[in-house]
Amino acid sequence: MFRDSPTFPSRTFPSRLGDIAIAAVLGTALAFGATLPPTAVADDSGGSVAAADDWLTEIPLSSELPGAPLVSGTLDDASGGPVAAGNPIVLWGWPSNEVLEAMADGDSVNLIPLGKALTTESGEFALRVDDDSVAERLAGDGGAVNLEVQAWTPEGVASYSFSSDITAGGELTADSAADVAGVELVTDTVADTAVFPRDVTAVFNKTDVCGATKKATYRDVDTIVGRMYSTTSGIKSYFSLRDGAESTLGVGVSVSGAYGSFEQSGTSSVAIDDTFTWDKKALNGGRQFRTDFTYGKFAHWCYPVSSPSLKRTYKYSVKPITWEGGGSYATETPPAVGSGNCRPFAGGTSQERKTTRATTTATGAKLSSFIGVNLSSQVGYSSDAIARIYNDGSVQRRICGTNGVPTSPGRYLAKN
Repeated sequence: MFRDSPTFPSRTFPSRLGDIAIAAVLGTALAFGATLPPTAVADDSGGSVAAADDWLTEIPLSSELPGAPLVSGTLDDASGGPVAAGNPIVLWGWPSNEVLEAMADGDSVNLIPLGKALTTESGEFALRVDDDSVAERLAGDGGAVNLEVQAWTPEGVASYSFSSDITAGGELTADSAADVAGVELVTDTVADTAVFPRDVTAVFNKTDVCGATKKATYRDVDTIVGRMYSTTSGIKSYFSLRDGAESTLGVGVSVSGAYGSFEQSGTSSVAIDDTFTWDKKALNGGRQFRTDFTYGKFAHWCYPVSSPSLKRTYKYSVKPITWEGGGSYATETPPAVGSGNCRPFAGGTSQERKTTRATTTATGAKLSSFIGVNLSSQVGYSSDAIARIYNDGSVQRRICGTNGVPTSPGRYLAKN
C-alpha cells in the first residue's frame, strides 16, 4: 500500500528503469520491469531504509513469527545483485475465483495483506502468515488460495503469483512452484501521460486501501491441458478432467497494460467443477488435449482511505478465473526420447497416470490475441485428472516418459 507523503523528499524516476528480479517460492526466479512508485524510503546513498514502523500494523512482521515461511527468496536489483536491507515485501491474498468471475468489467475488489517482511542486507526475505483463518476465507471451491508476493525498492516493484492449498487443519501449504520456470519481463517505456505520478513519495500505512479493478474479460482462451505421443501403430490415448481436478495456469504482468507488454510472473490455480473426457482414440504422432478458460485483466492500485483522489494504478495483471468446459484435439511433433526412458509395452496392456504432475506447457494458454503473449498451462494429475495410454495391438511396443521412465513426471510416448 502506498500514499503520497509530505514527510519525505520527492524522488523523480525516469521513464525507463532497470529490471528487478525476485527469486521466490522454492527457488523460482523471475525478473520484470519497474516503472512504478516505490514504497521504501530512499536514503542518501541511493539504497533504501525500512518502511515506516506503522506500515500494515494489523499484521506482524514475519521475522517476529515462529515456524517455517510459506514463501521465501531473494530480491535482486537491476544489476543482479541483492537489494539493500529494509525493502518491504507483502504477501497479498486474492479473492476466490468465484468472486472474480462474478465481477463485471469495471468492478473492483480489495486485496488482503496476509504477511509482510523486510529484506535483509543480502536481499533475502521470508514471509509467514500469522492468521491462516483469514486466508482460509479466500479459498475457492477447490480449496486453493491464490496469492501474490510483491516487493518494492526505489527502482520499482516486483511480483510473483502462486497458489496454496488449505489443509484439513485450516493451514496454508506452499504449492510446488519449483516446477515453474522463471521468466523475464522486460521494462516498459512509459509515456509522460502514464496514470501513475512521475514524482512519488510513498510509504505504507495501515489506512491505505489496495486492490484491483477488472478492466477486461477474455473468454474462450484455448488451453492445452494434456499431451501424449506415439510413433508406432496400435496405440490409443485417453484423457479426462473430472470434478475436483485443478489446473495451474500462467499469470501475466505488465507495467503499462498495453498489448504486447505482458510477461509471465508466476501462476494461479483454477478448479475443474465438471467432467470432460477425451475418450479412447487411436494415437498417431503427437496429440494435444485442449479446453477453454476465462481470464481477467486487472489494474492494480492503492490509495489512502482519507484521500481517494490519490488513487494510483501501478501495474496490470492477467489471471485465469474459471474453466468453461468443452474440449478439442490438436497435433504436434513428438519429441525425441532416449531408449533409457522406455520400458516394455506388451499388447493388450495400458498405463494410467493420476499421481504426478505433468510437465508445464510454456505457451499452453493461447492469450496472444488478447495480450500479445501466451502463458503456461499445467494439470496436476490425481484421481480427478487422468491420462491413459493403451497398446491395443498384439505386438509388444515400448512405453516411454518424456522426462524419464514412464512413471516420471512428464508425458507418455509409445514407440517401436
